[in-house]
Amino acid sequence: MIRDFWVKNYLSIRDKQELSFIAKGPASELVSEIVEGVFLYKLGILFGANASGKSNMLLALNQVFHLLVTPQTETNNEVDVYMPFMLSKNESTEMYVSFYANKIRYDYYVEYNGSYILKEKLHYYPNNSKALFYERTFKGEDIQADIKFGNKLDIQQKTQERIRENTLNNHSVLSVCRKNALTIDITPLKALHSWIMDNYHEVDGDDSHKSLVDTLKSAYNNLTKYKFYNIMLQKADLNIIDYKSIIEDRIIPNELREHIMNENIPEAIKETILKPTLDSISFLNTSQEGNFEIPFHLQSKGTIKYISILEALYDMITGSHVYYLDELGEDLHYDLLFYYLNVFLYNSQNSQLIITSQETSLLSQDLINENRGVVWFVEKNKDTASSEYTRGDDFGLHKNLSLYNSYRIGRLGAKPELGSIFINLED
Repeated sequence: MIRDFWVKNYLSIRDKQELSFIAKGPASELVSEIVEGVFLYKLGILFGANASGKSNMLLALNQVFHLLVTPQTETNNEVDVYMPFMLSKNESTEMYVSFYANKIRYDYYVEYNGSYILKEKLHYYPNNSKALFYERTFKGEDIQADIKFGNKLDIQQKTQERIRENTLNNHSVLSVCRKNALTIDITPLKALHSWIMDNYHEVDGDDSHKSLVDTLKSAYNNLTKYKFYNIMLQKADLNIIDYKSIIEDRIIPNELREHIMNENIPEAIKETILKPTLDSISFLNTSQEGNFEIPFHLQSKGTIKYISILEALYDMITGSHVYYLDELGEDLHYDLLFYYLNVFLYNSQNSQLIITSQETSLLSQDLINENRGVVWFVEKNKDTASSEYTRGDDFGLHKNLSLYNSYRIGRLGAKPELGSIFINLED
């Protein structure tokens, strides 16, 4: 779980902006005691107008872990994730995240530009006492970075030197764990690297490019996961009681077939494109007059959206995961959205869900109104065009004042300021 995060000079964020998930105590289902005496919010919601920068904060959260565990392309000397604020292109980007992995706290700071990682610091808290994991400082182009390892890691000097040799100026130190050339035993680094890879996910899921048919087929072959999907489909009042894998015939127009055949592409690709059948999913629906099947491609947009977020929910309930879901309320009925969040909150232990949403009705829910630390309001500074993030409990609203009503009347900002509805095209 994430404890704190801040970022500076990234996309629409110029000045340092921070998200803190620290809670005062076990006040509700929104809070998890990650280790003894440490309480963190399991949910974070970013509200704001379109183009305010909500999604950019999710991308920044995603980016800091991506930079930490993924080596950059070795054929060039660039940090390909460098995306500074448009008016600060000559300045470095800074990020800091405090997080828990295997119930151990880690604090990671990184500073980088378009070519190099300039500075990295990773501390951890074995036995609740702060200690150095490693610290790295950029020394210059084509010069090996200065990397210091903490004594408690007990890494041999020879091993340390191998790590230095394999850490390019555009790589994080931890990311060398993915290099095939580094076969030496670096157990502490590999353990942390594996935890992050397994438990901290990309925006909208690691397999957002993967088809939902493949996802459902995968669940169909896992009894526990298959049961979960069926339960969630039935409880969502979608009229679906079961699903199964099917093979559908494909209809490919003759003109398209001839065009593909004449294309200069490998034969194996042509065969895949022109395959006469297609793997799909059929959903069993029920009615008083009997059951009937509806294929995947005829399902509503809302149903598809709901199915697409079930895998994240399954992971968060059955393990310790952090997910970022952008515009979660899109295409979902409000009741279904809040149901999804409640299932997560009441059934997960040490997982965390951070979302952006336009569904402001969430603010009217007692659970959220009484725990305002889970909400951030995002808006662009009119003078600087930089995104700014304010936590819901930082406004000093009296507990009897509705967070929803306060937002609707503009007391909390983060609302679009719209012009007149009348359009004059003659001037």
